[in-house]
Amino acid sequence: MFCSECGARAMGKFCSACGVKLSKTESTVEETVELPIDWSDVIDYETLLEIPEIRSRIARNASQSKKSLSGEDFLDMYGNALGKLAGLPIKLPMASLAHFAQSTYAKLGVKTGKARSQFVAQPTGIVLVTILCYLARTGRTLRGVHQLADGCVIVAALPSDMLALEGDLILTVGRSQGGTQVEAKTEIPGQMFDWGKSTRCLESLFSELVSAAA
Repeated sequence: MFCSECGARAMGKFCSACGVKLSKTESTVEETVELPIDWSDVIDYETLLEIPEIRSRIARNASQSKKSLSGEDFLDMYGNALGKLAGLPIKLPMASLAHFAQSTYAKLGVKTGKARSQFVAQPTGIVLVTILCYLARTGRTLRGVHQLADGCVIVAALPSDMLALEGDLILTVGRSQGGTQVEAKTEIPGQMFDWGKSTRCLESLFSELVSAAA
């Protein structure tokens, strides 16, 4: 609380700076001080998102996300160009055809993906927040979070691009002695090859985690 006469910090019945008697309101109202929260080892996803500092970090990273040309956009452009070359009055629905083919092959069990596991010498809360910021900055939207007793599973979209259609990035984050164990895998249904897309995704993710731990 502050003295209404001189503005100095005051407590009790009289201001220690100017001696003016404090009003009843001034002498009884206490300041609310927000103390920093140690969230470094928090494993609960919802608890982390309730912390303003973390929401601000994620928002800043999301603002850096750059929308790239998706696989659907590329296929539609290709179909349009192909239609013109063939002298067709309408563009070919290449994206729709690709989704149909992907769905058909997925039902047959065709899929591709990569997996990687690594120990990170950082508390679990820091690793989780680093992952959430990475997902926000790279435009990988969350599809679901499953809370575990001592960790959590995060499922994020693996956006389509010119190499492969959309899939999933599945991350399991668990507390381990001296740090955090991270299991990551990609799943792209309906395709036999992704031309290095999964490998590059996992490499960039773990590179981010290693840099944060340095």
